[in-house]
Amino acid sequence: MKFITSDGLELYYDKSGKGVPCVYLHGGPGYWSKSFQYFSQELLEEKLEMVYLDQRGCGRSEHSPTQDYSLNRLIEDIEELREFIGFQEWYVMGHSFGGILAVNYAERFPEGTKGIILSNATLHMVDSFGHQLNKGANLLGLEVRDLSTDDISSFMDSYFSILTQLLDKEVYYKFQFTNLENKKRVDLIDQYGLNSDPKFQQYVFSSGEYLQDFTSLSSDILKSVLIIAGEDDNAVGPKHHQLFNFPNSKTSVIDGSHHPYIENQLKFRDAILNFIKD
Repeated sequence: MKFITSDGLELYYDKSGKGVPCVYLHGGPGYWSKSFQYFSQELLEEKLEMVYLDQRGCGRSEHSPTQDYSLNRLIEDIEELREFIGFQEWYVMGHSFGGILAVNYAERFPEGTKGIILSNATLHMVDSFGHQLNKGANLLGLEVRDLSTDDISSFMDSYFSILTQLLDKEVYYKFQFTNLENKKRVDLIDQYGLNSDPKFQQYVFSSGEYLQDFTSLSSDILKSVLIIAGEDDNAVGPKHHQLFNFPNSKTSVIDGSHHPYIENQLKFRDAILNFIKD
């Protein structure tokens, strides 16, 4: 299904299930919602009416001809979708990078937010990149240099240098999956239709607005929040969630890495369904 945003962009979404509405905001940045839907729909759709959105420039949604991938624009897209579908309020579920969108949406549109579900989410990408940089250097047997973030451009250059080496040696999957087979399962889905705009990711990584420390927003959000973290999640950092300060939150730490909806499905399902029941 598709809808047109106020600035004329055609975005893709899918809607299925029954129960309380919930919008899923994928990570990446620059990924899509299809793999999450594939693995999680049987887990969640008995109790939740799920909305799976491909963000602008991602997956099956149109690329922005003006390269408008600002945080405010992505947040407006989410609210416009809620109004288009006709939900009074919904749960906002963010995975990985999607956590930044979920928290900013809830802060800007509290009246449309029933609650927040953060699954393996980062709210400060620089902190998460720092963890990856340290872990990657250790995995590659390299000396860890000064990781000062005073010069963010230099920090990001160091991060991408390590990331490139991890990808070249085909070991970066260890940051997101407990085993290679799970990555292969996701790759089979991603080979069909994943057509994200590389300028989306480029904008996010080079824009100061996305590299902010959004954990500072958490103390001001009064909605109920479920935090799901992975014991071995080296994509955002297994202790990254400890930086969050939501006044009304519940944390579920699950065995596994960055994708509990694949690796520990029953605990992932139970954490979410118990949260919405309570």
